Amino acid sequence: MTFLLLFTFTAGFQQPGGKWIQEFEGLGSSNRERFGGQVTSLGDLNGDQSSEILVTSPLLDLGDPGRLGQFEIFSGADGTLIYKSSALDYHDATHLGTQAKGAGDFNQDGVPDFALTSVNPNGPPNYSVMIFSGLDFSLMHRIWGPLGYSRFGRNHLEGKTDLNGDGVPDLLIGDADYSINLMFQGAVYAYDSATWNLMWVHEGQLPGTQIGWSHSSIADINGDSIHDVLTSSWQSGPSGSIHLLSGVDGTEIYRIDGTQYDYSLGSGGLIALNDVTGDGCQEFVAGSISHPSGSTGGHGYLNIYSGLGGGLIHQIQSESVDEWFPGEIVLVGDIDDDGFQEFATSDRTELPGFGKGTVYVYSSRNWQVMGRIPGPKHSHVFGFELGAGADVTGDGHPDLLVGDDGVVVNQMVNAGAAYIYSFEPFLRASAKQVSASSGGQVDFDLQFPPEEAGKEYRMLVSTDLPGSIVLGKMEIPLEHTPLTWAVAHNPPNWFTGSRGTLDANAHATASAIFPANKFTSHVGTTLKFVALTMRPIRKPDRSSAAVYVEIVP
Repeated sequence: MTFLLLFTFTAGFQQPGGKWIQEFEGLGSSNRERFGGQVTSLGDLNGDQSSEILVTSPLLDLGDPGRLGQFEIFSGADGTLIYKSSALDYHDATHLGTQAKGAGDFNQDGVPDFALTSVNPNGPPNYSVMIFSGLDFSLMHRIWGPLGYSRFGRNHLEGKTDLNGDGVPDLLIGDADYSINLMFQGAVYAYDSATWNLMWVHEGQLPGTQIGWSHSSIADINGDSIHDVLTSSWQSGPSGSIHLLSGVDGTEIYRIDGTQYDYSLGSGGLIALNDVTGDGCQEFVAGSISHPSGSTGGHGYLNIYSGLGGGLIHQIQSESVDEWFPGEIVLVGDIDDDGFQEFATSDRTELPGFGKGTVYVYSSRNWQVMGRIPGPKHSHVFGFELGAGADVTGDGHPDLLVGDDGVVVNQMVNAGAAYIYSFEPFLRASAKQVSASSGGQVDFDLQFPPEEAGKEYRMLVSTDLPGSIVLGKMEIPLEHTPLTWAVAHNPPNWFTGSRGTLDANAHATASAIFPANKFTSHVGTTLKFVALTMRPIRKPDRSSAAVYVEIVP
């Protein structure tokens, strides 16, 4: 399997500013192999400034009864296959890669490592987690799960956070089906990567809670200078629960129970964000999946909580009903250079002209949707698996990995597919702040797709209010304010190049010059800038993403 280099735009679907570009597509080559069952970025393994990509095919038939599964590693720079390995290469292994994650540098050789799960065809123990070197892809260590009923590592793996203060990342393993003392009580394990000894295990206290369904590390909450751990027990009580555990010993710090508006809180995943509220602690996102028989009316939710006390800060409702929103939640990173991280999830919505599944990208700045990526026409469960957080294409910005292990390829059922998407905002600014007292200049670089060359463009400005202007299928990511109207109809003399014509390369520049002491009354205000291309009839054709400039003292 080789990834195909595409560099094509997702046609016919208007994004709310900017564009998600499908850079690569990889397709499975065997019936029911489920290529794309896991897609994860590994970091730069070979020094080419691009992150490599790991893709698993956990049900690939290897021609040996009972032995299934392989993983492949592709170059982020050009999509070529670097390495592949199957379950036949290891003792007592099948369904190789049902879960996989890029990790930190466990062995301190300067190259990040990775981990994945396998099933033992001769168990018990039934599952194991295999840790591989990112330098030479050798098997460094294998951790076997417990002897009783368990799917050790099947639900979640994370290996980028130091939990014991030795400066080396450790490994978290989720096992929601753990049933050693109580049926489906679930468990979360923490392993010291220096010795691979178990540091602690946190077990569910009641049967059927399935703690460990999802988990995420989060910066120190309880003041012991060690990262802590978030996990979910999505079957706990009537609506599920989120648990904050001490990274030192796994004891519970606090618990958040789902409300009547949640259906299985934590079933849609967990991620930690940077500190958004300014209280010195990270916030986090938990998914509450949509369900037609639940009290949510078929809507799913992304709940954003304060890490400090677990209070609900914001709630994002699904755009569709009964479409299993949210799917997996991943942290994408700051794709638009505004200083705030983006995150992504998916549902099974089938948009007109596209396939099954849509991926949604949200900004932690204002919780607005930044992108809707519809599945290709042949997609089946587009977005079922997501990976993110690393620069795969080498442009200096994080990319998004999407898996769809149900794609039919040349009449091969569930052959699967994997994709890489990059984001092009069409507009970038030279500065994020300008001083009111000393003044300053912010330069804007407009770079639209080649087909926009020669078109008129206009730049608009508003204050930083959530919301957007919708014109038919077009969504402009700013609110209509008096400032927007004034700049659109009579550009001020401090805003040069705010309208004009894109050159033959679909490029233009503009500048906002802030004279000293003229904007002192606006200190604390953030201005939002957007660029539009215009049709010959002077109607907006394409919108950039927004860029933000804060006026400081």
